[in-house]
Amino acid sequence: MSHALVVGAGVAGLATAWGLVKRGWTVTVLEKGEIPNPTAASCDHHRLTRWHYGDHIGYAARMGLAFEAWDRLWHDLGVCHYVETGVFAVSTEEGDWADTSCRAMDKLGLPHERISAADAVARFPNLNPDLAARFVSYTPTGGALMANRILEGLRDWLAAKGAEIRTGTEVAELDAEAGAVITASGERLTADTVVIAAGVGAPALGFPGAPDLVPTTSTIVYVEPPEDLADAWQDAPSWVDFGGFDDLWGIAPVEGLPPKLGLGRLSVPGDPETGRVATEERVQEIIAAYRGMFRDIDRFTVRSAQTNFYTTAPENRFVLRRAGKAVLLSADSGHGFKFGALSGYEAAEAMDEPGRFDIIAERMAGHFAG
Repeated sequence: MSHALVVGAGVAGLATAWGLVKRGWTVTVLEKGEIPNPTAASCDHHRLTRWHYGDHIGYAARMGLAFEAWDRLWHDLGVCHYVETGVFAVSTEEGDWADTSCRAMDKLGLPHERISAADAVARFPNLNPDLAARFVSYTPTGGALMANRILEGLRDWLAAKGAEIRTGTEVAELDAEAGAVITASGERLTADTVVIAAGVGAPALGFPGAPDLVPTTSTIVYVEPPEDLADAWQDAPSWVDFGGFDDLWGIAPVEGLPPKLGLGRLSVPGDPETGRVATEERVQEIIAAYRGMFRDIDRFTVRSAQTNFYTTAPENRFVLRRAGKAVLLSADSGHGFKFGALSGYEAAEAMDEPGRFDIIAERMAGHFAG
């Protein structure tokens, strides 16, 4: 029976462990913090999943497979950690994100609606009545993957299946040729395969021939609408863009959580050791970006804010690479969680069927190019 050491217990690492256990491997997961780890890219109440991907048609083409992989996970966990809200994107000019997303979905035969700005405001009363838009694209599927619950569910499922889960175990060094790691406490651990799924911590381990993985910030804000607008947000959809170049995205209220606001243009390279403070300046910049999008955004109350880090790979591709007895999995680039179950399942397939490793690795990376 093959044995794998999985370094990192974010969604990529835990989903890979899940896939390997299902294929009969013994697995040891090494995580330097707790699960969920507050400093991990995967950690938060939820993550957005959607079909809109601009002109990256390969993203949208694989979303069906991603939803199928989540369904396999829900079956194993015995509970579904996904809340469907529907998702909209606003087009303000020809060729923008929403416009190219619609063209891609049309090409793929994926169901979606194009509605006028007036119809969108009537249908979604949380929107600004004077919303400027050529049209609004809407899909009834998509919404919130309940991230922390997923991580906890995977952790508990793996433990119940006999996998060893070692929290508080930081890996300091990788010996790819020997299939070994050395922990910060000096312990040497070996396996048939070592899987490096350590997110922003991966570059420090010196994986041979690893691409440049850039730590990138992401700041989000949870806000509470004023009481007189609470009904307008009831059953609201999530969103992925409002036109322009700000990359406004967010998740509607679900499971007792208030709306979550994201601003993609703030996602820039940074230092994970010093850049984790969600400054008041960043919070106000996010709120300001939503003026004219939602009704009375300046009357909302900020409940919490956080800045986290993820890794961005060249050309925003997912990376699955092997060297000796080690495998590097970097499946993020700002889009990792929604493909988490699929990425882990495919990574496990690649390791269990080494003759197909390169084919699967290219399949995982190629969808970014469209």
